[in-house]
This record gives sequence, C-alpha cells and structure tokens, in this order.
Amino acid sequence: MSPPDVACAEGDDIEDDLPDVFSERPLRAILFGTDFVALDDAEAMGISASGPNCVKTLAEALLRAGFSSDRQLVLFRGGEHAGRLSVGEAAGIEGGR
Repeated sequence: MSPPDVACAEGDDIEDDLPDVFSERPLRAILFGTDFVALDDAEAMGISASGPNCVKTLAEALLRAGFSSDRQLVLFRGGEHAGRLSVGEAAGIEGGR
C-alpha cells in the first residue's frame, strides 16, 4: 500500500484481498410483477425471462451464455432492492457451483 503522501493511481491504495465472489461486478436484474425479469446491464443486455419461475429461467439462460455460476445477481423491483444471489443459486445449483 502507498504512503498517504505519495501519489498513486485510483484504486491502488485499496488492498486486493476480497473473496473471489466479488471479483466480477454483479448483474442488475429488474423484476416486473411476478412473471418477468430482465437484465439492465450492458454486458448482458437483452437477456430476459418470463413465467412462474422467471429468475431461475434467467439464471439458466445466463449459464448457457457462458456466465459463471458464482456471478452475483442483484434483484430490484419497483426501484427497491429485492435481494441478491448467485447465478448458480438462482438456477438451483447446490452452493452456486
């Protein structure tokens, strides 16, 4: 870590000891009612799902598209935080793997 009086690049003064689960930015999923979810993320734009278990269907689509089962989904409904889970958990894979 750099001493406080020495210039450094943004972020270089933050220790990199976070768990691997936080190594990738989470995907933002917007829930519409109870039967539709869409990703509001440039990396996964256009991926959505509908039906009675739409979050699971969305997670399965993400896995097919090559996203890691450990990647986090942050769920929002009506602008309010509704939950957070991994793609693997949402798809029903034990422990997110």
